This record gives sequence, C-alpha cells and structure tokens, in this order.
Amino acid sequence: MVSYNPIIVFIVNVLRVLLLKKVMDIFLSADDLEEKSLRIGLGIYCLLTTTVYSILGISVSYEICNCLGIIGLTCFYQELWKKRVWVSLVLFSLDMANSLIVLFVFGDMAKFQQPAIQALLMLICTTIISHISYSPEAKEIAFDRKQTVLLLVIPAMSVIVLCALMLEDASKRFALLICGCMLMINISVFYLYHILIENYIHVRENDVYKQQTYAYQNQLEVIMESRNRVRALRHDMKNHILALQVLVQREEREEANQYLDSMKNFMANPQEYVKTGNDTVDSLLNYKLQKANEVLNQVETKISIPEQLRLRSFDLNVLLGNLLDNAIDASMQTEEKKLKITLKLDKGILFLNICNSCQRIVDGRNDFWETTKEDKVNHGIGLKNVRGIVEKYHGEITFSYENDSVETDVMMYVKEM
Repeated sequence: MVSYNPIIVFIVNVLRVLLLKKVMDIFLSADDLEEKSLRIGLGIYCLLTTTVYSILGISVSYEICNCLGIIGLTCFYQELWKKRVWVSLVLFSLDMANSLIVLFVFGDMAKFQQPAIQALLMLICTTIISHISYSPEAKEIAFDRKQTVLLLVIPAMSVIVLCALMLEDASKRFALLICGCMLMINISVFYLYHILIENYIHVRENDVYKQQTYAYQNQLEVIMESRNRVRALRHDMKNHILALQVLVQREEREEANQYLDSMKNFMANPQEYVKTGNDTVDSLLNYKLQKANEVLNQVETKISIPEQLRLRSFDLNVLLGNLLDNAIDASMQTEEKKLKITLKLDKGILFLNICNSCQRIVDGRNDFWETTKEDKVNHGIGLKNVRGIVEKYHGEITFSYENDSVETDVMMYVKEM
C-alpha cells in the first residue's frame, strides 16, 4: 500500500473541487443554487477524498468514495435526476481516465507527483470542455481560441516540469516544493481568470440593463406625454365638436379637413417614433431614434413586428443597441447624416436592415468586425457581442459598403409567441 503526501493531495483536491464546480456550472442549472450549502458540500468532499487518497491512493475504495461524492455534489443543483447522473458519470469517467493515463505512463515512478499530474490533466480537459460548451457570445467574451491556448500552456508546462523532476531524480523536498508551487500557480491562474470573466460579464450585463433602464424611462415619458395630449384634447372635445359642426353646416369641407388635421397633429407625439406594442423594441428604438433625430438630417424607419417575440430582451438590447450606436456614430461623421432602419418578422425569421451614410473606407479595409474607433477594446467587444447573439439564434449578419453608405443585414430565427 502506497501512501501519498497529504499536503500535495490536499492542494490537488482543492484544484479538483474548483474544476468539478466549473464543469457542473456549465452543464447544470444554477438558478436556484444555494451557494453556501454547495460550498459546505465541496469542503466535505475535498476533506474526505484527501483522507482516503492519502491513505489508499488510487484504489477501489477511493473510486467508490469519489463517485458517490460527485453524485452528491450534483444534488445541490435543481435539475432532473437523469441529467445529474449523466453529468456525474462524465466527471467520474474523466477523472478515472486521467488516473489510468498517469498509472499507465508513469507507473510507480510518479510517486507523489502522480495526483498532481492527474489534476493538471483534469485542468486541461476542463478548459477544453469550457471552450466547446460555452455559448457563442460567452466564447467571444471569455474563451476565444487564443485565450484557450494560453490557458492550456500553463498546466501543460507544469506537467512537463513535474515529469522532468521525476527523470532527474531530484531530492524529495525540492520535488515537493516545485510540485506544490506548480499546483498553486495553476489554482491561482484558473481562479483569477474565471473571477475576472465573471466580473466582466456582470459589468457587461449592467451596461445593457442600464441602457434598457434609460430606454424604459424615456418610453415612460413618451407615454405620459401622449396621455397628457389625450387629456387636453378630451377636455376641449365639446368645443372641437361644435366648431366642426359649424364648418360642416356651412359646407366648408376644406376648413373642416384642416381642422381635423390640426387635431391629428396635436395628438401625435413627436417623441414617439415607433409604436409596435412590443415594449422592448418601442422603448429602445424611441430612445435611440430621439438621439438620432437630434444629430442627423434624415432618419427613416419601417418597423413591423408582433407584440411578443421569442427573443430575450437582453439579447435584443445588445443587438439593436450596438448596431444603432455604431450606425449613428458613423452617420454623424458625414455630410449627408442619413439613417434608415427596417425591422420585420416574416415566417419566424427576424430581419434587420440598417443603412447609414459613412466616410469612405480607406486602405482597402473591408473587415467590418474590426472597429475604427480609438477605444478599440470596448467598441470591438460590442461588435463581437452582436456576432455572438446572431450565432445564438442560428442567424447571419453581413456588412456591405457602396456609394458612401454601409448596409448591415441581420437574419435570425425567432418565433412569434
């Protein structure tokens, strides 16, 4: 029976716990998750597996304990039992496969480095799973190919260092120190990276919700203005009717029509550019179009959508908000200052067309995904978010440039509710 250094095993299990939670968060719903209870469960699982592994190493007893522990952790998630069992089996099989790989390749030579290499292989697998399983917009934010490769380099190099220590037959204390340092570096990088990603996602969501709040506030002001106009017209309705009655009796039809036009113009709210019944679309477009009309010479809209769409308000705000902001900013830099927006739903497909004047594209540049603004980091992310939303709904987005105008076409599969 081989015993393992308990300190190394504990550090290894801390990394394993972080990896297990990451994979479970990807595949299992965390909407009603009790974080405190889960953390207690993760702590118990970590201590239990550390104790058993330190005494027995890779054995039948340890694998049974490990399997039951993983199944127990999935119970904290509000999912169907079949899905929890499936995720548990995937995690257990992945962990088991890494153990067998280490045993097959290194055998008894691995000594205390064995659990460390096993955990690092698990880290590599988790990074790959995260990249494959994340939604398109999440990949754009967190796991593009360059970032994934860089994340894989750290555990891969750590495995190489640990293998070199075994081949060089370094002293046990030195090997333990290097092994512990390698594990702590990987834990720190993994934890800090995902904390930064979560914080960035929260900031991004807050920015969208802030824009949505401003849009709804603007829409409320538009509604209140329309209501005040109705009240004013209703208050004087008796006088209007009498005036129209006199004009009709005199057979002054032209004057009567002019009077009716005046009443119609009075009822029209100049700030209500769009009125579809869809609160998200109306509020956002009225908010953006109000700004557009203040700085542009010509703004045209053609909107035809139902009151309800199977499209998240958050996604719609990201899509319309970023594209309209870019179109308005580009139009402001030209003499024409033109903007035309077409939005319609036809047979379950949402079509969006934005045509705006823009400055001539120089140097043969045709990569519309690359921003031309000075703040390339923030503005470039906006376009990437748009592409992520379009891919999420299995759609397409294209840009074309002709006659000093840029035309943006979006097609997404969205059903009417």
